[in-house]
Amino acid sequence: MGCGAAGRVAPLQGERTLSFLTRLVGRYHLTIRDLLAAVTDVGGLQSLTGMLYPDSEIHLNAQARARIATLCRVPPRVLGRALPAWTREEPCGKYRAGPVGRLMRGEETVAAWGPACPACTVARTGRRVPARRYLAPEDRVCTRHLYWLLYLPGTSGLPVPLGRCLEVVGAQRRHVRLLRRSPTGARAFEVARAVTNSWWDQPWPVEERAWPARLEATRPDDADPGWWKVAARGLITYPETVVLACLLACRPLQQRTVAASRGHLPYRLGELPALLAELAHELQRPWLARRLAAVTHGPLFTWAHSCVKIRASSEATAQKRLWRVHSAHRPRPLSDLLPQGSTGDGEQPAPHVIKRLRGHSLQAEQAFQKGLAQAHAYHQRHGHLAVPKEDIPHGYPLGQWIANLRTSHARMPAHQAAALHALYPWWNAPWSTLWQRTWHQARDPAEAHGPLQPSHGFPTTSYSLGEWLYLQCTRCPGLHPEQQHLLTQIGIDPAAAAAARPRRRSYAERFQVGLAHARAFADVHGNLAVVTHTAVHDGYPLGQWLANQRNHRRSNRQPMPADRAQALKDIDPWWNPPWHLRWQRHYYRARDAAAGHPLQAENGFNDLDDSGAADWLWRQCSKYDELHPEQRQLLTALDITTEVARSAREHAPTTPARPAAAPAPAVEGKAGHARRAADPATTTGPRRARRAAEPKRPREPGSRLGHRPDLRPGFETALAHARAWHAEHDHLAAPRDTLHDGYPLGMWLFSQRNRAKQRARAGMPPSPHLTEIAAIDPWWNPPWDLHWQRNYYRARDHIAAGEPFDPAALVPSPGTVLGSWITRACMQYPQLHPGQQHLLTLIGITPEVAHARTRRAHPWRTAVEHAQTWAETHGHLAVPRDTTQDGFPLGRWLNKQRYRTRKTGFTPAARALTAIDPWWNPPWGMVWQRAYQRVRTHPHT
Repeated sequence: MGCGAAGRVAPLQGERTLSFLTRLVGRYHLTIRDLLAAVTDVGGLQSLTGMLYPDSEIHLNAQARARIATLCRVPPRVLGRALPAWTREEPCGKYRAGPVGRLMRGEETVAAWGPACPACTVARTGRRVPARRYLAPEDRVCTRHLYWLLYLPGTSGLPVPLGRCLEVVGAQRRHVRLLRRSPTGARAFEVARAVTNSWWDQPWPVEERAWPARLEATRPDDADPGWWKVAARGLITYPETVVLACLLACRPLQQRTVAASRGHLPYRLGELPALLAELAHELQRPWLARRLAAVTHGPLFTWAHSCVKIRASSEATAQKRLWRVHSAHRPRPLSDLLPQGSTGDGEQPAPHVIKRLRGHSLQAEQAFQKGLAQAHAYHQRHGHLAVPKEDIPHGYPLGQWIANLRTSHARMPAHQAAALHALYPWWNAPWSTLWQRTWHQARDPAEAHGPLQPSHGFPTTSYSLGEWLYLQCTRCPGLHPEQQHLLTQIGIDPAAAAAARPRRRSYAERFQVGLAHARAFADVHGNLAVVTHTAVHDGYPLGQWLANQRNHRRSNRQPMPADRAQALKDIDPWWNPPWHLRWQRHYYRARDAAAGHPLQAENGFNDLDDSGAADWLWRQCSKYDELHPEQRQLLTALDITTEVARSAREHAPTTPARPAAAPAPAVEGKAGHARRAADPATTTGPRRARRAAEPKRPREPGSRLGHRPDLRPGFETALAHARAWHAEHDHLAAPRDTLHDGYPLGMWLFSQRNRAKQRARAGMPPSPHLTEIAAIDPWWNPPWDLHWQRNYYRARDHIAAGEPFDPAALVPSPGTVLGSWITRACMQYPQLHPGQQHLLTLIGITPEVAHARTRRAHPWRTAVEHAQTWAETHGHLAVPRDTTQDGFPLGRWLNKQRYRTRKTGFTPAARALTAIDPWWNPPWGMVWQRAYQRVRTHPHT
């Protein structure tokens, strides 16, 4: 191709490549299609892809660029400096070699662009030929010739005269100063442009006069007003965008915004009045602060929220979060809003379908609508959306869904945020959902019984709710402003909070509640002595309450009122005996054992079925003279008088197991220690001396069945309680602290399991009586942990109740307690006991289901399986990056795991890989490791 005789054609700085070629063909009196055909000719064929439009751009490879440089007589390095897209891309051609061109179109092909100033183009080229340039936001205004260089999709652009809008020219000068002085000026302008465009898309208030006047002043005579309002968006909002960018980039304003928040994340912009007042003043719109006060979403709220969250930090990462404009807040391109090719020449533009917002898929929108329907149903039932994170109403994880939306609320599209705000304004409150749920609980009594009464301790609420309300009153000055507003709605304003009193439960009321439980317990058991300190009756801590009453009765500081003491005495005369309660409990046990049996003191009361009661009665006879007179009176009710006690002592064996020495007086000092060391048999203390002096009661020989005959009634009692518990719960995996009708069933089962395990460890056969327990529940003593067994029964009851259950589909969710146990059971399925596997099969968890749930709950396990397969074949995991295993990119996945392990430490996937190959992530380079594996596996090479 010849050089021609038309002369040299130089490019404009920042010009588009196709614009430069258009001016070039104008000099040679050709068409652009002829030039492209000549430049991309390969053996008579054209190596050009794409369609030619007015707003297209072209990318050329090196050979095509060399032909263009030869034709225009400009060195390639000069073209590379002037044309931004000159070396942007090396396109691939249709053929093996030769020059290649590729046409592309769109506003963001390389960078934003627009028409070059006509007057500037004529001055620089000497010809009235339109040109197009890549334009930064501050380059849209030609201050010399007063033009706004407007981009229009499908056209070559439109220069708009600014003779009647000189404020745009002033804003451009301020914009340049901002970029020169502030390192964050460019990013602040992007945020400000998103803010002003969000205002542009909303209905304009009546007070707004600058934008309509500016629209009318700049609109071409033959342009449709509606079309021009869409096309001139960037031009009309430019002055306000620059002012807003200068404000947002101001470091003192950021610090004042953080100080005004008082450490609270804002819920609405009205909580930052200083920021709104400064915006209204600088933008010369006094009404703007009032309109922005209720805003809870959008780019300006996101900026203020991020500013408070990062506390105006100067770190690079924090600044990056501060100036981030999410896709939901970015202005929609004009190519999505205007019919392409329309220039506003008076013709009515063709109907244009508004495209879906970029960055948001149709599947995501459908998922949001599904979640919104579930949220609407929940709101109708409960009146709020303060859903606990683990809640799954009707099988849908609504709690997790709303929690995810709260986390990403700054990235939500405006219509989604508006839908949730219309349903429940506090769905995204900057405080905990627990606080919001408790506030709703407090609002219900306020609506039912009138305003709360903080000064009287909230008498119309429950005790726990009253305590919570009083706690909020004490913290009122430090609460979030919106929390204080919510408390005001239920009658707790600052004055009421200052006068609040803690919730005091009436002592008389509490006493009557405890007395009712004590009476109910005594009606069943006949006394109050058997109530232990930790006993609970129908959910009420009766043991603790009785202990408090006994301490109150014995205290001299504030004696118990006589009427209350008499009320307890009417229930049980010996509810607070002057002796230890243990004696009283043994007395009642002996009384029950002796009912209907004549006592025979001569044979040591061996006729009683309860050996423990017999031993206790014999001991009381042996120390009868030392007992309290009232204790003797109680024993008289059992026909144990002084004569009976004396007879029991006389007929008991008098030969002790070993000689008992008389109790020696307590000797202090070294002499006493020396005497005790010399005579170890010497007893110390009155209790040990009395035990040594008492004759030993003969014991019955043990039974081969594992039970003494005198213990059989107690075993039958425990067995009856076990049957009753099993009939109610369908298992015997009861916790150790379980009480069944006052009987310590959990502790009894625990002791039976321990004895069975001790016999098994000693090589002894199991006790025959344990078969009676196994007949009630075959899994009463499993060889695995009882905690696993209880979780299994919870899963079984979950299925029996008709709740959703599909382990392979992650139902229940692994985020719940039950779902987490099912996931662990599925992960450990091959290592479980055969009995555990059998039980899991009964509820539908087979090996296939366990494998499917494990893979869905932990997707990395699929990758570990591929790694296991590779290692079994090759003996290592030194895998090249481009390696695939059955279609899985194993090499890239292993590289990612190595990076993550070095960054955050060991993960479950890393532990599994270490078990497969200890050197899968060595501290040296993988090149050395792969070379080592090649040498190890192929030594002959």
